[in-house]
Amino acid sequence: MKLTRSEFQNYIHSYETDEIFYRDLYFAEKEHPETFMEYCQGLDLELITSHKLYVPALRKEAWFPYLEESDMFRDFNGNIMLCKHYRYSPVYVHEHEFFEILCVYDGTAHTEIQGISHTLHTGDICIIPPHTRHSVSIFDDSIAFNILVRGSTFQTTFFQTLTADSALAQFFAHVLYHKTEGNFLIFHAGNDHIVMESLENLYIEYLGHEKYNYTFLNSMLVLFWAQLLRYHEKDIESILTKDTTGSSMTEILNYLNHNYQTVTLSDTAAHFGYSVSHFSTLIKEGTGRTFLQIIRDIKLNQACRALRETTLSIPAICELVGYETPEHFMRTFKKAYGMTPGEYRKRHS
Repeated sequence: MKLTRSEFQNYIHSYETDEIFYRDLYFAEKEHPETFMEYCQGLDLELITSHKLYVPALRKEAWFPYLEESDMFRDFNGNIMLCKHYRYSPVYVHEHEFFEILCVYDGTAHTEIQGISHTLHTGDICIIPPHTRHSVSIFDDSIAFNILVRGSTFQTTFFQTLTADSALAQFFAHVLYHKTEGNFLIFHAGNDHIVMESLENLYIEYLGHEKYNYTFLNSMLVLFWAQLLRYHEKDIESILTKDTTGSSMTEILNYLNHNYQTVTLSDTAAHFGYSVSHFSTLIKEGTGRTFLQIIRDIKLNQACRALRETTLSIPAICELVGYETPEHFMRTFKKAYGMTPGEYRKRHS
């Protein structure tokens, strides 16, 4: 049975049994460190084992330092799981094979990703990709919850929203898959009631276990990504999005997407206030590709779309996407796709 909005509010704010256990453990160590070990030895070991609770003082080895998808989703038929982050739970560093989306619902959460510390606030949505060492800590009444997503499902939901924008899609893929340190994306949604309501609906749907639950969750996650990208494309933080001048890589890529037919490297560098050499380096480090490769990919992506969805002639498409001659367009297209524009149109008609 699906929860009402008020029932969900009560659920998300209430302290569960395990949270109370962790809160008591936290204050026992903070207020009486001299007797903390004795306190731990007197805990109910059967409860700790059955509830899979983490008490560092009672463990000799690391606690689940790496989680595989098969372990997390073993007894679960769906692709998306949601769970509240237990307040006051001890900090532990770990990695996993699936995507984690940390959502700060109310208050503040602290996270460390690949050794880099971040303080997240209400409305912050932090995407942590697979194989990324991280930890999360909340030691007050703040509320955060996790959306755990299988890797394949994340790709089909997140990147499905970017099918018409190859430049941004490749940028996000570069950040989430190809950087080896500090991988993360943070959307600073703030008090956006649309985004927060979508998160609530997602969690309520998950808890309801109604018919076609898994289909609803996948579709709702696609909508959630679309809302973040529509309303908060300029509110993204990652290890690559901010330069010392404050220019955002997403802003640069959006500029290129709108001006790709005629834009040049020197014009773009001047527009954003960079020297050509510095801007070239910034683009390469931020996307893994050169300026010319980005422009080529945008042009070819637009050409493919025109070939699939219009009846424009190939010379007209060539002119539309900004190639000087049909010969240059044909040569570049065939090198990229292994077929001529005409062959591509027949195959996708």
